[in-house]
Amino acid sequence: MTFAPITVPGVTGDIVTTYSFWTGYKFFVEGQPIKPHGFPRNKLTFPGLAGPLEAKIKGGLFRAHPILVVGEKEYTTGPATPGRLQALALLPVLSILILQGALGFVLAFGAVAANMGVVRGTATNGAKAALMVGIFLVVAAIDIVIVVAFVSTTT
Repeated sequence: MTFAPITVPGVTGDIVTTYSFWTGYKFFVEGQPIKPHGFPRNKLTFPGLAGPLEAKIKGGLFRAHPILVVGEKEYTTGPATPGRLQALALLPVLSILILQGALGFVLAFGAVAANMGVVRGTATNGAKAALMVGIFLVVAAIDIVIVVAFVSTTT
């Protein structure tokens, strides 16, 4: 999925951001890929009009799309995400109440990662919400099956 180009003063062209579930975010200027560097890999060096221009990628759990920080100014790389969809994306964390421990943690945060992929998608907000509720119900059902199986084997 490709997002609208971003114009940053001092960069030789528009910055185009693409996202794929398998490869994550990629950045391009005039068709040339710009690879992240640093540790963690959150810095970009764009070709600038007066020499290279450094930028930082600012992400986070509550952002569906990262923000580029150039100097003191922030540039969004994707459309704004409604707060209700952000809350729905975190709903699977509640499944830890059903199945605790490492397995519950992995299932819950795997579902959160899947939900963030849904949020980044191109479907309507209603379809995204329905899919995220479905993902939560599936994770909760898996948790219940695991708990019931464990309880039945220990008694």
